[in-house]
Amino acid sequence: MFTKKKVISLILLISLFSTIFQYSIFANISAKNIGFENFISNRYTQQDKKVNIKNRLDLKGYKKILENNVLEVWHKEDNASIRIVDKRSGYIWGGLKEEKPEDMNTTWAGVGNSLLTIEYFDYNGLLKTKSIAPRSVDKEYKIEKNKLIYHVNFKSQDIQLDFEMSLNNNSITFKVLNSHIKEGDEYKLASIYFFPFLGSTRMEEIEGYMFVPDGCGALIRFSKPAHYLTNFEKRIYGKDYGIDNLFAVNDLKSNRPNDFIVEEPNVVMPVFGVVHGANNHGVFAYIQSGAEYSSIVAYPSGLMTNYNWVSNKFIYRQKYMQPTSKSGSGIQVAQKNRNKFDAQITYYFLTGNDANYVGMSKLYRKILIDKGVLNKKKDNNSDIPIHIETIAADIKKGFIFDSVIPITTTKEMKNIVNSLNKKGIKNIDMSLLGWQSGGINGQQPSNYSFEKKIGTKEDLLELQRQLSMIGGNLFFTENFVTLNEKQINLKKEGGINLSQALIYEERDNKNLWFYRTYFMNIGLVSKYLSDRLALYKKDSIMNIALKDYGYRLYSENKRGFEITRNKAVELLTATLSKAKKTLNNIAMYKANEYVWKYTDKIFDAPMVNSQYLFETDTVPFLQLTLKGYIDYFTPYINLSFYAREDILKAIEYGAYPSFIVSGIDNFELKDTALNEIYSTKFSNWYNQIVETYNEINKALKPVKNQEIVDRNVLEQGIVKVDYKNGYSIIVNYTQKAFKYKNLIVPAKGWRLVKEGVDKQ
Repeated sequence: MFTKKKVISLILLISLFSTIFQYSIFANISAKNIGFENFISNRYTQQDKKVNIKNRLDLKGYKKILENNVLEVWHKEDNASIRIVDKRSGYIWGGLKEEKPEDMNTTWAGVGNSLLTIEYFDYNGLLKTKSIAPRSVDKEYKIEKNKLIYHVNFKSQDIQLDFEMSLNNNSITFKVLNSHIKEGDEYKLASIYFFPFLGSTRMEEIEGYMFVPDGCGALIRFSKPAHYLTNFEKRIYGKDYGIDNLFAVNDLKSNRPNDFIVEEPNVVMPVFGVVHGANNHGVFAYIQSGAEYSSIVAYPSGLMTNYNWVSNKFIYRQKYMQPTSKSGSGIQVAQKNRNKFDAQITYYFLTGNDANYVGMSKLYRKILIDKGVLNKKKDNNSDIPIHIETIAADIKKGFIFDSVIPITTTKEMKNIVNSLNKKGIKNIDMSLLGWQSGGINGQQPSNYSFEKKIGTKEDLLELQRQLSMIGGNLFFTENFVTLNEKQINLKKEGGINLSQALIYEERDNKNLWFYRTYFMNIGLVSKYLSDRLALYKKDSIMNIALKDYGYRLYSENKRGFEITRNKAVELLTATLSKAKKTLNNIAMYKANEYVWKYTDKIFDAPMVNSQYLFETDTVPFLQLTLKGYIDYFTPYINLSFYAREDILKAIEYGAYPSFIVSGIDNFELKDTALNEIYSTKFSNWYNQIVETYNEINKALKPVKNQEIVDRNVLEQGIVKVDYKNGYSIIVNYTQKAFKYKNLIVPAKGWRLVKEGVDKQ
């Protein structure tokens, strides 16, 4: 006889088998009938179609006002719009085709054509948008040499500003100085867009894409309107934790709770772009000033309008939660004080073979070289480096008192180095997590001391000498930024947001030991590192690795002790400049552009983007820019980056392998805050480490420290990467062998070639 409980169990079982059966059918259809080589996923880059894009815009009603050898600027006074002619190709760039498209309201038509749009808060705190196109906006302009200078008065909002647009060689630059902005009492400036619809397209009228620097890089190809829930908008250098609301249950715009280890990637580069037909015409934008207060914004067609457009938004004010009771409830209010910065962005116009995301990366690289941010690494024939992250010690829960447990002793660390050295792996970048007293989650940034349970300080320095002798480096990892309540004096050291509350992130699972992560006062972050430098020198520590230091950027808002976001950048980089003079190497876990000048290695470099539905492609824009200048490493291969496709992606992206290891089994970590890390014991991964390293080294050693000069998708799932020294790497992600000229690239494999010679 069936009980109610048995019936329910039977129904659930049938439902489970039904789901599995349906999934199996779908997987079978996908694999056999469609084939992996035809499967389109935004985890990879799609093949560009060969097209010839002709002019969609004309110059009717426009007057030429500026010109040089490369560009012409044409101006229409009625709606304060411009069009730019690239004299190399004759292509015309602008906003919308018509002054008032049928499928746009008046407000959006003004935004789509005019040079400048503002967002402002009205007296009710509502955010509204207004361009300078309407006649109700007073505007005067003048031309001085290579500049167009505008004075704008939004009379109804009592907001005034001056901005200028200057014509350079192959670019135009927009700039507004903070001192040239005036506001009344009722309406407050929220943000500014410069020519946001430059390069916009209507639906899928032409082939092309928008490029956004999401993670390693993403493309949003022009397409028919779709019903997306939201557009792409990400703050450059991540959230400002001193202002942004940290108490939302979910910040991923999805139904996934925030109980995850791998977080959504930040925007680490102040760039974006648009391409009209690959290898036809392109625009690349670089934010030269004000990036700390800027977001990258992209709208695929179907969101708000039928147009694809990408821009940046300079943020002068944003809303935050102001508490109204002790229980934590509150209301959203706008910042009282305006962010003070000078906004400047340059648009570069690309043509021919440079008009694609690869051409953009090469231009970006040149900009950074000219600024002194990137310096070329010397060519050498040595093996590639490998990153071995070693967990030294951590705290363990006790019945009454917590204790520190050694996870990898200095003796075991030396054995790890010896074991790898015996297999010919010498270029080892070993980093130490939890070498300080108290281990990873017990150490306090204000206290500089060594954890004795793993070994003596002299043992660690001996390990440093051992690595140095064989060509490796020992990195002492520090985290002064994100901490738990055991590590920080919240009253004296905790960061404060605009609500005058502690800055923290909270995970949904309250059963976790440290479900809440606090942020250090950003001024102390810089101070603690600065104080450490003399101690490092005294103890002969040669290399450090910094977690979150160059990745989390936030303001400090404790009344009377405020540190703005741009001031925080100044403090952090000034300290890094001092550190660079006393240390051999500085590694960053992830890294925003403002710290690249001081960074020798980037651990845990982003290898994917956020994979939003409207992101059609993943592209290695970050890697294309940095290859040959800063070594970058994959996420930990033994945690989540271990699929065959991930190894191939490391080879294709020029990324060096990274593993996180321990001396003990992971079940012994069950009473620590590291219980989510499931497989790190070195002996279990030893063979895989050697095998993975040897394969990646075989592929990348010949192109070590070389610039990437081109990247092409030959067929769906087949990518060819070209290096400056003449070598190319062809990666085959598909399940079938691929013939390239007279060579066979094996399924799920790669070939290194030079002038037709197979070098696998």
